[in-house]
Amino acid sequence: MSSQSLKGKKIAVLVESQYIVDEIAQYRDRFEEEGAEVHFLANLNGSPFVNLVSEVEEVGHTPKLLTVTRDIRKAAPEDYAAILVAANYPSVRLRHFVPPDGPDGKPLPIHPEMVRTSPAVQFLSRAMRHPEIVKGALCHALWLLTPTPELLAGRKVICHEVVLADVLNAGGVYTPHPSGVVVDGDLVTGRSYLNVSEFIQRIKGLLVPQQPVVAPAPQGSAPPQPGTGRQRSILVVLSNHGYWGEELVGPLEVFERQGYRVEFATPNGQRPVALPPSMDSGYIDPPLGRSVTSPRMALKVCLLDATGPGRSERSRMLDAPLNLSELLPERPYFSHPMMVRALEAYYRERDEALRAFERFDALLLVGGSGPIVDLANNQRVHDLILGFLRLGKPIAAECYAVTCLAFARELEDRRSILRNKHVTGHCLEYDYKDGTGFVGTDFNMGPPPYPLEYILRDATAPEGQYHGNFGKEQSVIVDYPFVTGRSTPDSTLTGEKLVEVLEQGLRRWGF
Repeated sequence: MSSQSLKGKKIAVLVESQYIVDEIAQYRDRFEEEGAEVHFLANLNGSPFVNLVSEVEEVGHTPKLLTVTRDIRKAAPEDYAAILVAANYPSVRLRHFVPPDGPDGKPLPIHPEMVRTSPAVQFLSRAMRHPEIVKGALCHALWLLTPTPELLAGRKVICHEVVLADVLNAGGVYTPHPSGVVVDGDLVTGRSYLNVSEFIQRIKGLLVPQQPVVAPAPQGSAPPQPGTGRQRSILVVLSNHGYWGEELVGPLEVFERQGYRVEFATPNGQRPVALPPSMDSGYIDPPLGRSVTSPRMALKVCLLDATGPGRSERSRMLDAPLNLSELLPERPYFSHPMMVRALEAYYRERDEALRAFERFDALLLVGGSGPIVDLANNQRVHDLILGFLRLGKPIAAECYAVTCLAFARELEDRRSILRNKHVTGHCLEYDYKDGTGFVGTDFNMGPPPYPLEYILRDATAPEGQYHGNFGKEQSVIVDYPFVTGRSTPDSTLTGEKLVEVLEQGLRRWGF
């Protein structure tokens, strides 16, 4: 019996010849029995309809015809709750492009940018920039995304082995799964037509999300996420020189309780590691003269940081972080012999690359001593922050990672994005004198190379303010779009306040 759970929703299926008859029938029957309206879209090339021919081998060498009356060129992705690309070879035909004619009436020479001009490629690319639209790609279908690699980069996917090399070259993260289906936020991919039933079921699950069963939230935490039609997604940036364990575990547990999807990124794409002192409940923090890590938290960090055999599935979350050095371009030196052209290319590549991060609702920069080394003055990290800022999305930072916000500046005016804002961060009274537990280095650099408090006081002038809150157990400041946490004890609260920003519209708190 139909539940009509998709009543009022429209589903688009991009299709071409050599489609699989049973697959197309399942899209039509299974979505329509739930009340959805299914539209098949193709290139009509100026005709009122087109008859598409099915795959010959599957039906006793007798092809079937599918009449399509809706033109991709005239359709709007925003009209659909979900957009699917048919399996088999339709994607090969759909990404075909015709070089435009030049002034002399002859077709122009083919150049690489033309691969983006196919109507189907442009249609799906536009849909990818709308996280509220569910996208589905089965079998060969990811070929429609490879012409726009910035939209596929970093996405966890599964596909037919024929297209795997192209998907990897476009930056997709191949993620095999026994079900043959992988869900990465608003993108659902399947290995082959044989997985179509599970593929459809997972798409239905995103269109009609089920209430997750979660542990009771602690007092003061944000309420569960209201039904928005999609799962929220957080990008967490970690240093490759060591993060402080609790400053990841605290907000991560908050996000997991909330049902958020979390992805990780590091400067070089290598798995991040926790700082050894943050896994040692016996480590005495020199400025405070006491331990700052409970035995329970030390165990949680150790389990998350584990890499050996028999480790938990949770520890594998950190195995394949996004590689910022590959996903974002490096700004050229000003001594470049073609500086103007090089800078133009950099800005163009940067803006294209940042589109791959539009699927995230918020950014979190985790603290510890490692960010001093590879995050604080990292131009790619700065560009990522500025990208989230331009989109008006919240940005959270903890401890020494708050430095990234102070140094993230547009090249033209070089003014701090924290100007006139209220923030907190590692205060002078908590600074170390005797090294800060670096990993991956062969030196102990003694005290931090800069006093973060002084940097933040200068960056927030003239009308903003740095709040150290020395002597108070916690210090978290919200001054939208920034959520800043002072140090380790503020980790969980930083996550909770970021959730309140996303779910309740919190704009100012803590000052």
